[in-house]
Amino acid sequence: MPRAVIMHGDHRPLTVENYDLADPKAHELRVRIAASGVCHSDLHVFEGGGVGMNLPIVLGHEASGVVEEVGEGVVGFGPGDHVVFCVFPQCGNCRFCKGGFPTLCVAGQMTKAGTLLDGTTRMSMSGKPIGQMAGMGAWSEMTVVPDISVVKIDKAIPLPQAALLGCGVVTGFGAVTNVAKVQKGATVAVIGCGGLGLNAIQAARIVGAERIIAVDNNQRKLDYAKIFGATDVVSSQFGDQVQQVLDLTGGGVDAAFDFVGIPVTAEDALRMTHPGGTAVCTGLAEPRFGFERNDLVRGARSIKGNLMGMGVFADEFPKLVKLYLDGQLMLDELVSKRVKLETVSEAFDAMIAGEVARSVIEINV
Repeated sequence: MPRAVIMHGDHRPLTVENYDLADPKAHELRVRIAASGVCHSDLHVFEGGGVGMNLPIVLGHEASGVVEEVGEGVVGFGPGDHVVFCVFPQCGNCRFCKGGFPTLCVAGQMTKAGTLLDGTTRMSMSGKPIGQMAGMGAWSEMTVVPDISVVKIDKAIPLPQAALLGCGVVTGFGAVTNVAKVQKGATVAVIGCGGLGLNAIQAARIVGAERIIAVDNNQRKLDYAKIFGATDVVSSQFGDQVQQVLDLTGGGVDAAFDFVGIPVTAEDALRMTHPGGTAVCTGLAEPRFGFERNDLVRGARSIKGNLMGMGVFADEFPKLVKLYLDGQLMLDELVSKRVKLETVSEAFDAMIAGEVARSVIEINV
């Protein structure tokens, strides 16, 4: 029987337990998980006790693996294929997919509670269903997912590095390329230099931004930011962060990115932009923030939301893989801690302490 990290809720400790896995149904695949990243979204679910989800549940949504079996009607996948998981499945046919907002896909909304597209799961224990976070349950040795929840990738990329593409990389990278559409020669500020922020920084470097300002109060994260391409670093220990950015740029950046997700950082992102600039907010930590109306209206500034990079995963993942294989996208450097299923709590501790760029659970590597 395969094993998984199972969350029972009520803030009980995570446990590694055996579970049963049903065969894939039509348009589903069984995938052996190679590696899975440890993301703040996993921590949010754990700290929130899994409210709104089907408990018990297997956490994990940022993963890579190898296809073992395909269900009826599956096209384009076969046993042995290497795949990256999509946090939100993208059908390609709904009004959001066709309208240029594929991460808002109707199918993706159906997996939020921890089920597959038909409202059930393929994992169970003693005959009782176990939820699968994001319709995946990737902190497991094996899972069954819809065929629109994975993208086939080049086997040349190591699977632990490929796992990070599925959330942290595509979200941070897409904030720059798809949401703000940063161009060569631009100036940007990135608030929060964890996994998402570092990928925004390297995206800005890759597209040719002239000035990339990293903003964080953790010196370790600022050191990481320099490695990934930051040209300047800003910390509140040296004074007001917004004023420092304004001074460095002579009036503000073209685009500012908030990856912290609290009111003050969202407000700061808007204030760091020059008139006509764009602030991009990522993260679901706190739901409300305020801003000065005149900053927005009289400055003709824009505020945009970023959900998972706002791109088509079937296009984004192969593009990111190529950038890695070409030596431009830094993934090896992102993997700063490797753990096993049994020691995933160590990854949470390291994340909370700000000690890592990203932790990866190596499962079948």
